[in-house]
Amino acid sequence: HGPSAFGRGEFSFRNPGTEQWSYSFEVVANKNGHASGRAIFDILENSTPTQVVVKINCIDVIESSGFLSASMTGTVLHSDNPEFPKRATVLFGAVDSSGAPTPTSDIITRLFVFEGGDCHSGAFPLTFFLQSPDAIHIEP
Repeated sequence: HGPSAFGRGEFSFRNPGTEQWSYSFEVVANKNGHASGRAIFDILENSTPTQVVVKINCIDVIESSGFLSASMTGTVLHSDNPEFPKRATVLFGAVDSSGAPTPTSDIITRLFVFEGGDCHSGAFPLTFFLQSPDAIHIEP
């Protein structure tokens, strides 16, 4: 078996209005590194609800000081959000803090359109949101 990750939660931010996001994802890679999974992002922006469904096809897991981070890319299968058109390649990241020396928050990033490769060739997104310590689970 290869790396895997799953998570569920929500976050909000101002951009310039308030956006509220909820997410769930699950991805598993085989021993050859081929990944398969799905992510769903429900986004409420300016009182307008949209949903983005992503077929995840790449996961890159890195371990550092007890933290496991996963960069994930995939293809938008369904979207009624104009920022994330159908068939676009998207990227998001997550951090599992359960192995850290001091318990801390997990992290999720927002979804980004990603032109230029897969999860192995992109940087980890820098826009991130703290989650409860048990929101994200990553296995190397």
